[in-house]
Amino acid sequence: MATVTSTLTLASTAGDLTTQVLSLTAAESISAAHTSGVGRTKITQTTKGNGSNETVYAANTYGNSPVYLYVMNTSANTITLWIDGTGNHEVIKLAAGNWGFIPIAHDVTLKAFASVADSVLEYLTFGTE
Repeated sequence: MATVTSTLTLASTAGDLTTQVLSLTAAESISAAHTSGVGRTKITQTTKGNGSNETVYAANTYGNSPVYLYVMNTSANTITLWIDGTGNHEVIKLAAGNWGFIPIAHDVTLKAFASVADSVLEYLTFGTE
């Protein structure tokens, strides 16, 4: 089982974002039993729900295991991830160069569309059990 360590630091000098110095750090070590490996895909669709949106994570891929998702928009356009199913809710919107590391529900399917066809999304999913 692999161990993944994530660390996030938010920092700003006094007066930039708040009246005080901002210095927040969060770290977590996660035991990863399953992984998709790092992938890069061209997002060809520019609207959601048309039946051929790229799947970033398919529901229950790792059973009932808690799931983590890393995503990075490596293109100059916006990429949106949405939950395929009831409501088709858009849940992540990545501007050019944006990234995220997010725990997600194991029982949802995440799909993607982009503001411009052939935008590139880098992603990795892993389950902990």
